Amino acid sequence: MTENRWTFTLVTIYFGLGSVLSIYGCYAHHNKVVGERADIELVDWRQHNLANGRCSNAAKDGLKLNQLHQDRGIAGFWGYALQIIFQINAGAVLLTDCVFWFIIVPFLTITTRNYGLNFFMVNMHSVNIVFLLGDTVLNSLRFPWFRIAYFFLWTTFYVIFQWILHACISIWWPYPFLDLLASLAPLWYTMVGMMHLPCYGVFILVIQIKQYLLSRYQLRYQCWTWSS
Repeated sequence: MTENRWTFTLVTIYFGLGSVLSIYGCYAHHNKVVGERADIELVDWRQHNLANGRCSNAAKDGLKLNQLHQDRGIAGFWGYALQIIFQINAGAVLLTDCVFWFIIVPFLTITTRNYGLNFFMVNMHSVNIVFLLGDTVLNSLRFPWFRIAYFFLWTTFYVIFQWILHACISIWWPYPFLDLLASLAPLWYTMVGMMHLPCYGVFILVIQIKQYLLSRYQLRYQCWTWSS
């Protein structure tokens, strides 16, 4: 199983989980409209009393805490899971597509006639990046540099899985340069490892450009504040 199939599966899980959380968010928002109105009235009442000096210190602290809670949206477990999967997908999709289009297609398909390149493989290495870039433009998820660690862990887990699989079963390598017996294997591993930085950085650049354009044209954009 190639890494792109792993990544394609993870992209599918990401969009599925994102759709479920979006539906749940719309449902929860619809159900708490009345509660939010009551909270607004309570905050207005407290602010009125605060202005007139009739609020205790505990009430003042409660008002500040309530305002802070309204300003910050703290992610739950599934929110963090969605964000981590998105950040893994962003780097992994670009990495696998770059390896396919700049290594597999120009070199391996020319030198190895039985590599098995087909329409399905070409389609998998094209559609995923289009959908993920479109989602990156539309979503408001954070994309910090330190989360590149999850991207490295994903690739490391895949490589170790391939090592164990080929140590137990004699099958072909989905990426021939991963074969440890190849003479240039250390060079290939080093090069692919270094590719993680630009592949992850491209999506950070896309998000920064998006934020710049939205702020320049004064469009409303709210980035969720996740505690990290």
